[in-house]
Amino acid sequence: MKNNIKHISWTWFVIGLIFLGIVYYFINMYTQQSNKIPQVCSLRKCFTVELARTPAQQELGLMNRTSMAENSGMLFIFSKNDFYNFWMKNTRIPLDMIRIDEQYTVVRILTAQPCITDPCMVYRPEKIALFVLEINA
Repeated sequence: MKNNIKHISWTWFVIGLIFLGIVYYFINMYTQQSNKIPQVCSLRKCFTVELARTPAQQELGLMNRTSMAENSGMLFIFSKNDFYNFWMKNTRIPLDMIRIDEQYTVVRILTAQPCITDPCMVYRPEKIALFVLEINA
C-alpha cells in the first residue's frame, strides 16, 4: 500500500509539472504577442498602427484625439469585402484614409478633414476590401 501511494504521488507530481509547463508556454506566447507593435509597410515606409477589429473599436476609431505620432494610424480590419462608410464626427485632426484591397494593393487615398459642423460629411468610397488605414496627415 505504501508503495502504491508513492507511485500515485509521483504521477500527480509529473502531471502537475506538465500542466505548469503548458501554462508557462501559453503565458509566454501571450506576452510575446502583446509586446509586438503592429505595423503596415510599403516599399518605402512603415506605419505603426492600432488595430480596430471589433465593431465598437471601429465605431470609436480616432475620435477625440488631438494629435497622433508621426507615421502612425489605425488599421480597420473587416470580416468581409463590402461597402463601409466613414465620417469624421468628433475627429479633431485631418486624416488620410487609405483603402487596401485583399491583395494588399492601395486602391484609393483620400484626405478627410475634421468635422466642425453637424451633420458631418460621410465618406462613401467604392466597394473596398478587408482593410482601411487611417494615417495622420
